[in-house]
Amino acid sequence: MQRRTYMETTRWNRLEYKQTGKAAFLANYWPMVGGILLLLLLMGDFLPTRIHETVTNCIAICQDLALYGPLEFLYTVEYYTNPLALFSISLGTAWLVILFLVSGPFEVGACRFLLESSPTHKVPFSRVAFGFNANYGNVVLTQFLRRLFNALWFLLLIVPGIIRSLGYFAVPFILAENPHLHYRRVIRLSLDMTQGYKWDIFVTFLSFLGWYLLDVCTLGILGIFYVNPYCYATQAEMYRFLRTRALENGIATLEELPGVQPLPQ
Repeated sequence: MQRRTYMETTRWNRLEYKQTGKAAFLANYWPMVGGILLLLLLMGDFLPTRIHETVTNCIAICQDLALYGPLEFLYTVEYYTNPLALFSISLGTAWLVILFLVSGPFEVGACRFLLESSPTHKVPFSRVAFGFNANYGNVVLTQFLRRLFNALWFLLLIVPGIIRSLGYFAVPFILAENPHLHYRRVIRLSLDMTQGYKWDIFVTFLSFLGWYLLDVCTLGILGIFYVNPYCYATQAEMYRFLRTRALENGIATLEELPGVQPLPQ
């Protein structure tokens, strides 16, 4: 393979990241399908789950409207204190605990899996446990703060929230490289690495819109077996570019981002 020149590495190449990501995904097909599916289930971002929740919420609202009427539905005390509502609150609280203690480290492990994957290297599924085995406490804390800060930005306005979430794009990948890096440095490094590339990241995500529309038509089946792993594998290639630029520009050091060498299988 011909070595890239410096000028080539400075340009964002969306098509190249998608092609390389797809090749890595297909080379590690079933482990990647399973890993990304578990990740989306833990994060509550699985399309059939979202559809089920939307339908269930609509049915519940219609039932309450029919039972209480519009005014009572909005203001009655019973609606907020009935056993079903209390059960929902308890279930939601338990899910948040799982979200922070399990999904955060699992996302880092999934990123580790993605970074080790390549069109010529098969990675065992067990690599998704990396986030639980490497400085678990720091991984959980950093991922929690990333989501907290992101939620606070969304409280301001939608657009600032989206921009900030793009700035936090690299956080789980950085942790996948170096789970011992202090949370402040991880977040700051992600913001610096994505500076000037947020629009490129956004457009790359947007380029999957057609695939996700097809996913809706198949009720999430296409997403399970193709779209979601393809998108996440592309994200890993996007991060590789950001990492290279960060090292070239002195934003990060090799001690901070030591790289991810495929471990023996």
